[in-house]
Amino acid sequence: MLLSFPAHSDIVLGDSDAPVTIVEYGSITCGYCVRFHREVLPLIKSFYIETGKVRFIYRDYPTTSAALRGAIAAHCAGPDSYYMFLNVVYESVEKWSQANDVDNALIDIATSQGLEQEAFRKCLNDPDQAQSVSNERDEGVLEYGVSGTPTFLVNGNVVRGFQTFEDIEMLIEIATSQSD
Repeated sequence: MLLSFPAHSDIVLGDSDAPVTIVEYGSITCGYCVRFHREVLPLIKSFYIETGKVRFIYRDYPTTSAALRGAIAAHCAGPDSYYMFLNVVYESVEKWSQANDVDNALIDIATSQGLEQEAFRKCLNDPDQAQSVSNERDEGVLEYGVSGTPTFLVNGNVVRGFQTFEDIEMLIEIATSQSD
């Protein structure tokens, strides 16, 4: 069964009571976002998320039409599969985002992940899903001045641009010391 959710329903990766919250405003087709998800986020997961020190929240800020379709697709995977699906679309972005039919490429990914094809297609074409993603993007602009990707919030502090693992470690250390 596919579940969709409004933009205000953040899906948390990690312990919801972790002392540090990292929010990423990302675009699935942004080269720096792709690099962050492939190279940096796995390390953050191992060292900080899985140890209960950080909770991570991804928010959509699509910068291309393909990124919008990918964001909608991730939401259509439902809350329980959201981060798994987001990871798969980031890992395969070069393939599906350049396809002649982006939606069919995303549907192929969904079915390969065990999601039901027709329900996924229906969700992907639901205008409320596109509106939800657009609302999330607009909220980032209005609340935090997000103007590009990636943009991070580390315990509410805005950090713009690509961050290495070492950069994130330093930001986590600062956020931890500020919350003591």
